[in-house]
Amino acid sequence: MTAMFSRERRRSGIEAAFADPSAIADALGDIEVPAGIAGWLGRLLTLSGVPFEYLVPDEAMLPPESIRFFRLDDNWIRALLDGAFSLGRNLTAEASDASANLDRVLLGPVAAQARAAAPVRRRAGAAAVAAVDPRGGGVPVAWTGFLLRSRVVTDYPGLGVNVYPRGATPGDTPDGKGIVLLPVRRLDRLGPAGDTLLCLVEGDAYRVDVHEAPELLHYGIDGYAPPAGDGAPAAVKKLHTFTVGPGGAITISKDDIVTVDIATSFRTRSPRVLRFDVLAAAIAAANKVGRVNAAELGFEMTEGVGMVSFVNSDAP
Repeated sequence: MTAMFSRERRRSGIEAAFADPSAIADALGDIEVPAGIAGWLGRLLTLSGVPFEYLVPDEAMLPPESIRFFRLDDNWIRALLDGAFSLGRNLTAEASDASANLDRVLLGPVAAQARAAAPVRRRAGAAAVAAVDPRGGGVPVAWTGFLLRSRVVTDYPGLGVNVYPRGATPGDTPDGKGIVLLPVRRLDRLGPAGDTLLCLVEGDAYRVDVHEAPELLHYGIDGYAPPAGDGAPAAVKKLHTFTVGPGGAITISKDDIVTVDIATSFRTRSPRVLRFDVLAAAIAAANKVGRVNAAELGFEMTEGVGMVSFVNSDAP
């Protein structure tokens, strides 16, 4: 009876069980990672907490006023997760094979659940990127991104990005159909006073639009020169013309743009202050309507936020 429960026999049985990865997989069944651990690993997959010098080992790789596109290497990410796994690994020589077999079984399911638990900033109305590479093989979609180092990052806090894959940008589909915005997994300014923006997306980043925060929408004109002496300023506004149909239905012409002289819309004594009644009359005359309401005036005067586009010509 004593031999049946000896420590040596128990040790031999455990070693035999851990010697076969398929036996380990059968014994574990469906592997479910606790939400807290999956979330922590998911944030790790977005490079959260990874020292910056691991990403950019030499400053010359990211000089001031530059952008660098990158693609996460699967082997590097596997090594990163392997490092996280090593927190509870038995590194003794006797248990090295068993530990490696256990890692081999766990790493795939854990990585998949960590990937699903990684943060994401999805946008309503945008087509979602496929979770698996459409080229086949069941390979998960690559994660790519960019590092932007510029004074823009410090001077304009709250920058936003739109990232598109090749063939699905606004330039490829002017009618708006077929546009795909890649899910943003991470968008962070590195350091409270840093000049570097890190963006990580799910999918192959081809075109990146970096824009000011949406709340910076404003009224604006397209040209202004202060008056010389007591004269009037020189000012123009480019308008998208529209027509008003029966029942007040408005049809906007996206291509028919007219330039209107609005110099007389400014006050004589305050030549940088607009008289909106005169401006509204000029907009109405340009559109050949009797008057414009607040919505039509807002449509004509609102200027979008500043935006710069970058294209990654190496994207597949």
